[in-house]
Amino acid sequence: MKKAIVIFDLDETIIDSSHRTPNNPDGTLDLAKYFENKTRENIFKDKLLPLASKMKEMYESQCFHIVICTARDMDKDDFDFLEFHGLKYDEIFHRGNVRKPHHHNLPDAEYKTKQLKKYKNTHYTFYDDAAPIIERFSTYPNVDMIDAREANTSMVVRC
Repeated sequence: MKKAIVIFDLDETIIDSSHRTPNNPDGTLDLAKYFENKTRENIFKDKLLPLASKMKEMYESQCFHIVICTARDMDKDDFDFLEFHGLKYDEIFHRGNVRKPHHHNLPDAEYKTKQLKKYKNTHYTFYDDAAPIIERFSTYPNVDMIDAREANTSMVVRC
């Protein structure tokens, strides 16, 4: 049986990290303050959002190929957080494992488009909370783009 592909963003999709992700006045992430707040102690203060339960159920059902695609530059503390909370996945894309260095500094929507290029001819479901990503991936005929802000209200898992 071929597994359905489901892609999850992390921040504000399955993890509430808002306490350590300060924004600039224009709504963009203040990267300097973000890196200042990126400590193990702060990472472990993050909370799980309802979609985290859905992700866990999907992974455990063995009916889905679970992919994480985040704009984070993941480090050991991030991976430890995922493991501690039982957030398992089959594949992960993050800025720390970008193969092409010039992709590392791309805006999030461009970065995720390039990272998910391997799935361009495959149908998949993608959960993300960021408007630019939702707008871009909603135009792709092979993608069921789900706004994580809405999806975090009620969920049902089916194979």
